[in-house]
Amino acid sequence: MISLIVGAAILVTVLVFLSRAFGESDVRDAKPAPSFVVRDLQGHAVKLANFKDKALLVCFLATWDKNCQEQITILNDLLKGYGETNLAVLGLALDQTSAETVKAYAEKQHLDYPLYLADYDVIMAFGGLTKIPTMFVIDKHQNIIQTHIGVTETNILGVEVTAILKQ
Repeated sequence: MISLIVGAAILVTVLVFLSRAFGESDVRDAKPAPSFVVRDLQGHAVKLANFKDKALLVCFLATWDKNCQEQITILNDLLKGYGETNLAVLGLALDQTSAETVKAYAEKQHLDYPLYLADYDVIMAFGGLTKIPTMFVIDKHQNIIQTHIGVTETNILGVEVTAILKQ
């Protein structure tokens, strides 16, 4: 009887962890990532094809939003943990300010990944946004394997990136 209770307690603990870990995620079958083009802060075009054979995290954010600032820090820390791997992070800024303002923010935060300016076409190519930050996890074959809405913790992203890199 005690082992049954302990087993049930472990199961409940696992289910609670999973619901917290994936509660803000939109899990779906892998689908091709949109063939997007964004502009870097110097105005150069960057497209999905530039990241062939890389694990890719595409994060829509705004520099003025506190949750996005937390996500920016998490992504910075995540990149430090992976070193020279085939992981790329693209921050897609939704700020309605100039590229210079976004660039100054990126420099102030010492970002380890580039920020790009997102426009309406890019937002709609990804299916629109309901909340920021919103992150798309894209595998090395350029398929979206996960969408996270809201701040996503390092441990969750780490599991997904590690799985992609093992493909």
